[in-house]
Amino acid sequence: MPKSIDDETREILLSFVAEGYERLDDSETQLSRLGDGDNTAQLNSVFRLFHSVKGSAGYLGFENIKKLTHEAETMLDVFLKEKVPVTADALDVVYATVDILRKLIGIVEKEYTDESGAEEVAKQTSIVTAMIKSLRDGNKPKESAVPAIPNELFLSDLVTRDMVQRFIGECADLVDRTEKIALEINPKAVSTDAVHDMFRAIHTIKGNSGFFGYSFLEALCMNLETVLDTARKSPTPVGEPFINTIIHTIDRIRMSLNTLVIQEAGNDSITQADTDPLDLPFVPPAVTSTEPPTPYRPLGEILVDMGVIKDETIQDALDEQERPLGEILVQKGSVAREDLNEALKIQKAQGPSPEQETSKEVVRKEIRVDTSKLDKLFELVGELITAESMVINNADLTGLKLDSFAKSFASLNKISREIQETTMMIRMIPLDGLFQKMTRLVRDLSRKFDRPINFIVSGQDTEMDKNVIEQISDPLVHILRNSIDHGIESREVRKATGKPETGTVHLDARYEGSEIWISIKDDGAGLNRDKILAKAAKNGILKQDPATISDKDAYAFIFEPGFSTADVVSEVSGRGVGLDVVKKNLERIRGKVEIKTEVGQGTEFILTIPLTMAIIDGITVRAGKNRYSIPLNDIFEFFKVTPAQVTQTEKGEQTINIRSGFLPLIKLAEVFKIPGAVTDPSKGIVIVVQNNGRKACILIDEVIGNQQIVVKSLSEYLGKVEGISGCSILGDGGVSFIIDTGKLLSMRLE
Repeated sequence: MPKSIDDETREILLSFVAEGYERLDDSETQLSRLGDGDNTAQLNSVFRLFHSVKGSAGYLGFENIKKLTHEAETMLDVFLKEKVPVTADALDVVYATVDILRKLIGIVEKEYTDESGAEEVAKQTSIVTAMIKSLRDGNKPKESAVPAIPNELFLSDLVTRDMVQRFIGECADLVDRTEKIALEINPKAVSTDAVHDMFRAIHTIKGNSGFFGYSFLEALCMNLETVLDTARKSPTPVGEPFINTIIHTIDRIRMSLNTLVIQEAGNDSITQADTDPLDLPFVPPAVTSTEPPTPYRPLGEILVDMGVIKDETIQDALDEQERPLGEILVQKGSVAREDLNEALKIQKAQGPSPEQETSKEVVRKEIRVDTSKLDKLFELVGELITAESMVINNADLTGLKLDSFAKSFASLNKISREIQETTMMIRMIPLDGLFQKMTRLVRDLSRKFDRPINFIVSGQDTEMDKNVIEQISDPLVHILRNSIDHGIESREVRKATGKPETGTVHLDARYEGSEIWISIKDDGAGLNRDKILAKAAKNGILKQDPATISDKDAYAFIFEPGFSTADVVSEVSGRGVGLDVVKKNLERIRGKVEIKTEVGQGTEFILTIPLTMAIIDGITVRAGKNRYSIPLNDIFEFFKVTPAQVTQTEKGEQTINIRSGFLPLIKLAEVFKIPGAVTDPSKGIVIVVQNNGRKACILIDEVIGNQQIVVKSLSEYLGKVEGISGCSILGDGGVSFIIDTGKLLSMRLE
């Protein structure tokens, strides 16, 4: 049971959880970049990430997380300061520690405490301690083992522009929160809780500033921490001077953040379109100096200090100012052009003017939003599209000439389309996080099977609906497991066949029209057709002569429940469960999988997945009194046929002759048992559909029109209907069933 906490504390804890997950993900990314060369930058980055988690955990009272991250820091220090090389076993321990920390953060998310993870932390801490001793005993420090830490850290290894912008935005929120608390404090009362809340906020800013190298900002926060720490331990009222100190320091912190915003906006070397920021060295901004920025001074004040003009002359010029002050003074002969240029140089070298600071206020470029709110927004957009369709198809408008209404509706339709596209973009996230998890999986399996793997990842910037990503995680895991366990041969076999000892697995993602294709390709042994068919016959699922089965249909057997060609059941594969999960999960999101393989050369699995599974474009048709929608991407063409184009097969089935080719005919009237629907091809309309390389004709009564379809699941009362993936509400309030083209073709053609 989670402990009882107030809403504000819950928000703080959930913020810690979100940041903790992000930092652990970043840690795994850095760990995956470790190689045979200089790993100092990567290790240093992981150390900082662990240190940030430890600091936040310590001040929130999560002692188990603090204890484990502290011990992990010690092991990283062995690599960084004692110059001990990183071993594969030591890296395993670091990865395992990340896993335990991830589990602990999950516990905090559910229980708001990490106490239930104490036993697991004690066990892992002892493992880390033992590894530290082993590293020190077995690897004496050598001066040349690891090069000294470079003075210049590269942006690609540690800090990206996006990270800096997030840092600025989060700090702005914390500063605003601290200021609000300070202004609400009664100086004549004891305010321990309020002071403690301010302390936590400032401590977070300090920790993040240290990570990014902003030492001036870190020093400001450290001084304020000391003041707050004294106040929270004192049983007396805080007093007015204390509040003034807090407000004054907050102003200085805010000024530093605004300076960062100005520098980010004005750094031409980074913002040029033809420059890749990842290749640029990261130089900490000017505010990282131990001295505060020089305050802004007016031009007139500078000229007076230079002794080139009197104060009263400046005042006279200001009274009639309609143009820049310097221009007026030069025109009057009060100041020489050379002196003005010198004064402008002095002014430019100083801090920004108050006007500039106001125009460059900190603006958050991202906010954290509960995913349930995004789902609700997407649901409402779907309802908007449905309502819009109901308005334009309202029977009361039939036969009326409404030019003005049509124009207004077209404008509304354009806006709603843009809202829909923007909402879809909000739900789209890059595949980078998912692919990073696969990197860890491949590494662990490679070590488990003693099969060295060169894992290549590309297309990780490709974006996909977050709900779809959740559905494809398991399929990717199972395919990669099979690629390494069944596909990639052992070292000995690869040597004997002339292959490199190290196998290659390539994970790639790319856009293909309104779909995303994810490819998992290995250079292993390939699929054995004969072995697959033999196992299919043994399992009783082979219903025809093996010689008449195409390679594509033969390979499809591996997706059947319980099917496996493995001779030995391992802890990774062999029970015939994995690829069945691939098929089920992909069907759930209207995706499909294709296999390409060559014996001795390798296998490629291609997952074809729609960009989103909530709103699609489709053609609505009628069969009898029922209406159906077919996804637009599955439709090749539609036309009227003549009796001469219809051919009867020996099995009594009908095919349609189209451009000297024969396509099987699927009659919706027969598939869904629709009374009154057309069964004579020459009296209806034929739609040619395609799916996963297969084509067929679907016979319908009438084409109703093209429209956006908001996908809704079928009622539990109806249960699962083969060939139907969902339903949609039409403009007249009726229901249209969405045809699962792939399933329909499989039902009638196999």
